[in-house]
Amino acid sequence: MLRNLRKQPRALISVIFLSVVILATITSPLYTTSPFTQDLFATLKPPLFSGDDGQLFLLGTDQLGRDLLARLLYGARISLLIGVSAVLIAASIGTVLGLIAGYFGGVIDAVITAITETILTLPFIILAIAIIAALGSNITIVILTLGLTGWVSFAKLIRSKVFELRQEEYVQAALALGGSHTRAMFKHILPNVAPLLIVDGTLQLGALILAEAGLSFLGLGIQPPTPTWGGILSEGQIYVAVAWWLPTFPGLLLLLTILSINFLGDYLRDNLAGNQ
Repeated sequence: MLRNLRKQPRALISVIFLSVVILATITSPLYTTSPFTQDLFATLKPPLFSGDDGQLFLLGTDQLGRDLLARLLYGARISLLIGVSAVLIAASIGTVLGLIAGYFGGVIDAVITAITETILTLPFIILAIAIIAALGSNITIVILTLGLTGWVSFAKLIRSKVFELRQEEYVQAALALGGSHTRAMFKHILPNVAPLLIVDGTLQLGALILAEAGLSFLGLGIQPPTPTWGGILSEGQIYVAVAWWLPTFPGLLLLLTILSINFLGDYLRDNLAGNQ
């Protein structure tokens, strides 16, 4: 895969970009101010603005004089934390349900499939609004909201693959030797669907980061003053006529991050799932 990566410029650039974003978010306290520090004498300053104290605001400041670069990098931590956590929750739920449905079939499969199809018919935003309205809005609630509504694709993918694998000779041999159904599912079948799980998880990561940004943009996600990409976009749209940089930079960063994750997912699909 590493050798092939050099032959895939799009995937290589995506890996480099994501690595730079992650490294920048980790090291941002070393070269940026606090994303919460306000300076009402330096509001809506353009990129490359230098303050009276010599501090350089590389991407300018917002309506409260806060460093836009610092807020974007802090928001990247929030977005990546929520996206990765939600994917882990969704993958765990979807994998278990998909294994059970595909392995046992029958009534169990019918019930799980009915639940899956029901969730698919409900718009995501309606489910999110209902959950957040009932439980409130914070990082934990947003992660649970995305995780509990994002497992469907994992369940459908795993179920269809398990249907094929459950009749394989190595699975039947394990059962004939006295192995339990649980052992057959998790020791013999799960490792063979893991590549598909990794690919779908990568693609879902981009979708869930975008979903979190959408919730924050609508005021349903992480609440101010905690910066998120969607929240910064929502605030910046008000000042787009006088401060073009406020919506432009978070929108561009969100776009490039989602594209990079999707390109990486395509690469993994070709190199992992294609071998299944």
